[in-house]
Amino acid sequence: NMPRLRSQAGDRAILRALHFFGDNDRVAAQVEALESGDIARFLELVNESGRSSWMLLQNCYVPDRTEQSVALGLAISESILRGRGAWRVHGGGFAGTILAFVPDDLLAAYTARMTEVFGAGATQVLQIRQMGANILTGLTGLTR
Repeated sequence: NMPRLRSQAGDRAILRALHFFGDNDRVAAQVEALESGDIARFLELVNESGRSSWMLLQNCYVPDRTEQSVALGLAISESILRGRGAWRVHGGGFAGTILAFVPDDLLAAYTARMTEVFGAGATQVLQIRQMGANILTGLTGLTR
């Protein structure tokens, strides 16, 4: 009963629940897309999840702040990528980071724009590997 749920939990709780249940379905679809080698479908689902986080989960804005770096970064990502690659909030939201899958031919423009808006060091370019994570040992001088 939606009216009762709205009165007892509020609209924001409903929106966040819609994201949660939708993202559970998207994760299963993302796994299937990756296992079948359908990268285009995987990226489409990343974008769907990103839009859902932004709109339904509402974890891209920092209350009582004029600076909204996550939301601005997402908007810039969408405007540069225009349906190529993918983007989404990543980590804790509310001052977290964004994750963007950027095609090679857009990488220079993307990093230049992010640096222009957010400053040097705003982007970290990573490459997707065929194998999973590696543990690096024997490194010195690293601090947490």
